[in-house]
Amino acid sequence: MYKLLISMLILLNSLWASSSIGSVAGQFLEVNLHVRNMGMGNSGTSLVRGSSAMLVNPAGLSDLGETGMLNSYVSYLNWPADISFGALGVAYNLETIGTFGVSAVYVTYGDEIRTTPDMPFGDGTFSLGGMSIGLSFSRHITDKFSFGMTMKNVSESYDDDGYSQLAWDIGTLYRTGFHNLNIGMSILNFSKEAQFSGQYLDFSNPVEVAVNDSSSYDTWPLPMTFRTGISMDGWKNTFFTSHLAANMIHSNNSHELYGLGAELVFMNKYALRLGYQMGTDIQGLSLGGGIELIHGIRLDYAFNSMEYFGPRHRFGLDMNF
Repeated sequence: MYKLLISMLILLNSLWASSSIGSVAGQFLEVNLHVRNMGMGNSGTSLVRGSSAMLVNPAGLSDLGETGMLNSYVSYLNWPADISFGALGVAYNLETIGTFGVSAVYVTYGDEIRTTPDMPFGDGTFSLGGMSIGLSFSRHITDKFSFGMTMKNVSESYDDDGYSQLAWDIGTLYRTGFHNLNIGMSILNFSKEAQFSGQYLDFSNPVEVAVNDSSSYDTWPLPMTFRTGISMDGWKNTFFTSHLAANMIHSNNSHELYGLGAELVFMNKYALRLGYQMGTDIQGLSLGGGIELIHGIRLDYAFNSMEYFGPRHRFGLDMNF
């Protein structure tokens, strides 16, 4: 346990040292698709459970539920400029071994008009997109401490060029046993730098254009992100349970973000959520809710205010089999 925490601190130190805002590939990985987490102001690192935990903290996979349970999660988000995001996760709990999961995240940017010096008003269209496909494993090390990790392949395509890059997510979750006080940490998208295939012609360099001297693309890191959070039960009685959560998020592509959130659950079937993100100039207030449609199937919704671009609506479906 202590060796794992030391390793995560070493990774965190390298993340701080390598911060370079606005200069990463795979930026679609920074858009969070965990609906409950976003309804609570992006504060759910220590609250996520089941297959959806692979989006935030893979250590939460270990709390999937009873042995032999199959859990799946899907979510969808429409972003400004008609950009669409989606996520899918499936997890299965094996007795004495741990919990295994498979996940996928995608983004589609739609078709763009291709322009060239000879055809500045358009010469057909081309497509852009990105995808991450991962395999996860999590298990309890002790009755209070669990560990999880994800190995995933991250890829992006830009017309005929693209890259495919191996990356890792690592997470821990510690349950103190005091008022359900949990502490979670995760490092997401740890990898070497990615490089697009193919070459390009730099039209801002007249010498290169004159001799038709193409250049290779530079290498860029993925958005490695450190998340740490704390959560606990608040007021509760026979019918209601409340949860409080706080988070700090540091990425090599942005300043630190802070999230605060609260959730009120009625009869374990209905949930109302409220949250607020600090450290960002375009996102602040968030609202959300969840409802158990039938036993084992829950629908989640999150509203996130987004200055300049209008509000964002996230939808998620969590299913047990």
